[in-house]
Amino acid sequence: MALNLSIVSPILLIREGLRALLAAEPDFRIAALAPTDDLIDELAAHDADVLLLDVQTLEHAGWDLLTALRDALPTLTIVILGDDAQDRRAAFALRAGARGYLLRDASAAAMAHALRAAHSGTIALDSQIAATLLHAARSNKDARAEFETDADADALVEPLSERELDVLRRMTRGLANKQIAAELFITEHTVKFHIRAILGKLGAPNRTAAVTLALSKGLVNL
Repeated sequence: MALNLSIVSPILLIREGLRALLAAEPDFRIAALAPTDDLIDELAAHDADVLLLDVQTLEHAGWDLLTALRDALPTLTIVILGDDAQDRRAAFALRAGARGYLLRDASAAAMAHALRAAHSGTIALDSQIAATLLHAARSNKDARAEFETDADADALVEPLSERELDVLRRMTRGLANKQIAAELFITEHTVKFHIRAILGKLGAPNRTAAVTLALSKGLVNL
């Protein structure tokens, strides 16, 4: 099955280099685009399934672009491409709707695998980025103050139920409430109820923090 991949970067060398790097993937149909005011229309015209979005685009256009893309093209899978393994913006990007965060020095095979995984519903993180997020959750005092309410970072207020773990696993895959409801054959209202319970038990302020903490505690796996 062909995958329509759009690569967007303000830097010609990056977008054309990535196009050449991934051109050998037989299932990829690739468009390399410069960010313009008509970017959303161009992505729609290319019928993009996956967008590999250079973080420099967001630095120039503003991070609100992620929200605009998500609202205008709800089926589009967005993966951010960065150049810093310590980039804390990865958590913000995931919270804003991105399905992954990769680094420019990834091999063609690793990048292609990650893009396919993101499109299938998995959160695709470069291993160094994942380690940075986990380290922040485990050892950064400011992160603990924000994410955790219990002095014991490994203790839960109350154990998660099997159904809550089912929901949490799908949150880790980046699924929206409607998709979680469909997979578990429950209503969106029930999904929201379980997510509120998960956030409370983990002491997390939002979904991204909950997933990060759950990964650090070994409750779920990528």
